[in-house]
Amino acid sequence: MILEGERARTEENPLERAAPFLQLIALLGIPAAGCLALILLVQIPRSIDSWLAPFLLTAEIGCWIALLVLLFALRACLALPSAPSGLYRNVLDFLAVARWHLSVKAALVGLILLPPIWFLRANHHWLVTMLLTMGPRALKSGDFQSGLETIAVLLQLSLTSGVPLLFILHILSRRQRTSGVLLWVLVPLLFMGTVIAVVLLVAILHQP
Repeated sequence: MILEGERARTEENPLERAAPFLQLIALLGIPAAGCLALILLVQIPRSIDSWLAPFLLTAEIGCWIALLVLLFALRACLALPSAPSGLYRNVLDFLAVARWHLSVKAALVGLILLPPIWFLRANHHWLVTMLLTMGPRALKSGDFQSGLETIAVLLQLSLTSGVPLLFILHILSRRQRTSGVLLWVLVPLLFMGTVIAVVLLVAILHQP
């Protein structure tokens, strides 16, 4: 009787049947959409004056829409009684930004905000002044475009190098024996590890 009841609920809920396929699509699609969005983010400042700019901007927006659709679809799947458990569930939770410890959320915010803040404070605050003074006309300036490109590259490097470390922090947060204090202590170490990874990545990319 119990098995028949579960089978009936599964047949009544189409999401239950589609959930395994949606989870697999999200597992592959969310990282792919995120990587493509970061690649386009760097290309847009380089092509502001080009005829490619509208197409790149449209593709960037499309990537973010796809990312959000997959994220919310994955969250809906994980809310079902038949949601997976164990390591696979932790991986899906990470991609869905679900059940994240507060320290993991703070680390992600740091990976996004710290690179542009560091760049603007390093004698590049004139970018903000130019934007406030000139408005949209600042986008026509080569110096302004170069500054935007540098910020985009820094953000790309920060997320590319930091997200794997962020995933490790998330996995540690799912372990019951891991102290919450330890997780907060690991956040500065995550930032240091990201900086080291960025330096190594840049060195590898610029090898002759």
